[in-house]
Amino acid sequence: MRGPGAPASLLFRLIIPVTAVFIVTVLSLIAVLFGDQRAPIAQFLDKYGNTLLLWEFVIVMVLSFLAMAWDRRQILKAMRERGSSAESQSTPETQ
Repeated sequence: MRGPGAPASLLFRLIIPVTAVFIVTVLSLIAVLFGDQRAPIAQFLDKYGNTLLLWEFVIVMVLSFLAMAWDRRQILKAMRERGSSAESQSTPETQ
């Protein structure tokens, strides 16, 4: 079973950069409001900003739920293995 200090799974480590991209997109959309509307990035974000935010949000949510489900699956597997090994050690052998 995973305890404190155990390394995080790959899915949990992927959530961090994906969330960072989401935050940068939000901040970029805010910055576009105060910048030059003729700039190429401003035109791109005006055209595709909402779609981009939606897809980034969906990816963050999917990765989060997958990471939690994977972690739960690993914990239950470890508990079953620990429980079955404890049962085999505690039952006396019959002859």
